[in-house]
Amino acid sequence: MVLVLLGCARGVSSRGVGISGNRAGFSGGGELLWESDGELARDMDTIAITGAKWVRLDVDWKSVESSPGAWNWRYTDRVVNAARSRGIQVLLVPTYTPPWARQGVCAGTMYCPPADPGAFANFVFATVARYAPVGVHSYEIWNEPNWDPWWASGPNAAAYVQLLKPAYLKAHQADPFARVLTGGLAPHGDLAANPGDPRSPVNFLQAMYNAGARGYFDAFGIHPYPPLPHAPLSGTLGWNALLQTQTEHDIMARNGDGWKEIWGTEYGAPTGSTDPKAVSTGTQAQYITDGLRWWAGEPYTGPLFIHTVRDAPTNDPGDWHHHMGLLNINFTPKPAFSVLTNLLAH
Repeated sequence: MVLVLLGCARGVSSRGVGISGNRAGFSGGGELLWESDGELARDMDTIAITGAKWVRLDVDWKSVESSPGAWNWRYTDRVVNAARSRGIQVLLVPTYTPPWARQGVCAGTMYCPPADPGAFANFVFATVARYAPVGVHSYEIWNEPNWDPWWASGPNAAAYVQLLKPAYLKAHQADPFARVLTGGLAPHGDLAANPGDPRSPVNFLQAMYNAGARGYFDAFGIHPYPPLPHAPLSGTLGWNALLQTQTEHDIMARNGDGWKEIWGTEYGAPTGSTDPKAVSTGTQAQYITDGLRWWAGEPYTGPLFIHTVRDAPTNDPGDWHHHMGLLNINFTPKPAFSVLTNLLAH
């Protein structure tokens, strides 16, 4: 694959910094599962070219186990093998409930948590047992459990901990070297306006500890997006998810977990959308630079995962989620691609 490396965006300088590639990755989500072989190869080559050493991938429970015990690992195997063959580490995200396992209150959507946390834990065990032999040891339990679109029964920290605990135990039973992350929490709300917001990642984390989460995760997952369209380090801590990472570490320290890492499992900025959150391609490049530099400078952080490799094929101009890539849908790079490549040590 040949990519033309564009020069850094005006005002963006990243050469000579040399952040370790182990501190950076890409959040590919579920889109990677359904790409053609050719598209997947090009996207994985893109990750490798940047020097980033991680990729985050959904393990889609509804397609892996469409009925109890009917396993289909074909799609996950393909992406994991593509990553590992390029020396890329994989963070797997077991998530999305099949119809047979959902709670009755939200049975119409895959974002519904399971009626039986034990069934999900068995799925986690099967996932970990399958991929530990190929060098995958990191697992994130669910995606954004603090936000309604991804926890359809209504976010509840205690309910999430009920899911986390057996999943953690089963993961470590399957692989003694497993690293279990909490589900990356979404930015939500303004603590200055609503200090008791239960969906705030700060409050949700404390509520998890109140529900007995200590001892049932090895690292804390967060989605420290910039306060879009504003800059990553702008504004107040009450509504800046990146800066809130410091507060979340303080909460962990007060609960005896100050030695554990915080992983940023989604971070980025959209371009090319009519949504107010969208920014220019040059600004996207600057936000990637500023966010990764800040993140890598904190002593308690693990990798930061850029969301995402490439814009979504649907390319809806009104949906900012479809424009998060460092590449356009046709694989042409945005300035952020070369900025990240220059920023990471190779």
